[in-house]
Parts: sequence; C-alpha cells; structure tokens
Amino acid sequence: MISTSNYDVTKDPKFLAFCSLATEGYGGNNSAPSRSIGFSEFCEKLEKNEVVKPENKKSSLDLNKSLDYWKSRFNPGGNLSVLDSQVLDIIKKAYNLGMVNKNNMLLRNEAINAYKNSI
Repeated sequence: MISTSNYDVTKDPKFLAFCSLATEGYGGNNSAPSRSIGFSEFCEKLEKNEVVKPENKKSSLDLNKSLDYWKSRFNPGGNLSVLDSQVLDIIKKAYNLGMVNKNNMLLRNEAINAYKNSI
C-alpha cells in the first residue's frame, strides 16, 4: 500500500507510465475513445508478470522502435532522467506483457475481456 502522507504521484514511475500509455492516441480523430484498464489493474498485471495479450508482444526490433518513440516523447534529443528511465522500464514491461497495442496505446477493457473470453 502506498503511504499517502509522503506520496507524490508526479514521482511515481508506475503512475507516469500508466498515464503515458493510457492517454496515447487521444485527440484528433478519436472522437469516442473507450476507457483503458485502470491504474490498479495495470499495477496488478505488472506485479504478477501476467501476459495480457500475447499477440501484442513485439519483436526486439519493433520494441526498440517503440521505446525510441517514448524516449523522444520524454526528452527530445537529451538524456533521460532517472525517473524517465524508470518510467521507460515500466513501459517496456507493459509491451512485453502484451498490454500495449500496435498504436502504442494501453489496451482497453473491451480488448482485454474479449481476449480472456477467447481462451
């Protein structure tokens, strides 16, 4: 459990990774986005190392391209801070667990439930 007395959400790498992935792709032509998995479910899947959707796992080359994309989002052209590196590690783990689709977006509840029902 997180102690709320000293807890600073802006320094929580899991929360920052979740926010980055959950909000990716919104705006523009996405007029009716569906809701992504919640933060607690995101953390639970990371902690359990639970593969959510195996077909979303990327090859090493594609994973490196996606991570380069995120690096450029965090700090274009510069070095990553320790916090940014921690966030990137969590994003990488989310990719490896199949929690992120081909558009770099966190899976939506509907996609997760459809997959669970198919197995």
